Amino acid sequence: MWIEIILFLLLAICAIFDGVRKEIPLAVVWIGIMIAILLHVRGDLGENTWRAVLLSTLPGTAFWALSLLTGEKVGYGDGWMLLMTGLFTGLGRCFVILLVGLMLESALILVLLAFRKITTDRTVPFAPFLLLGMGVVAWL
Repeated sequence: MWIEIILFLLLAICAIFDGVRKEIPLAVVWIGIMIAILLHVRGDLGENTWRAVLLSTLPGTAFWALSLLTGEKVGYGDGWMLLMTGLFTGLGRCFVILLVGLMLESALILVLLAFRKITTDRTVPFAPFLLLGMGVVAWL
């Protein structure tokens, strides 16, 4: 449980920065990545093989590729956050967190578009939705 709290706090810091400044504090994410690697080395994150740990970085790597392909319409910081999340939670839970976050973001954007509160060229920060996804998955 304490490991989820650490990840939740790290994502909360990222969500605040992303919501206010439209940027991810990479120093916070890199500290989180180092903490996750240290916890893996100590065995606190379960009996994971290094292959499983490397596979847990797939969502973050996919978002980096997406950022490169879209000319950074999806930010590199989102990829770093997903990499950190994957290292803490593993591949399966990271995908569920990502899916829940994307669904919540999509639902909100559709409602805002329907009521003409935003236009299609508006950027929306993703970190708060990743934090919400983490919160939902933590309660499941």
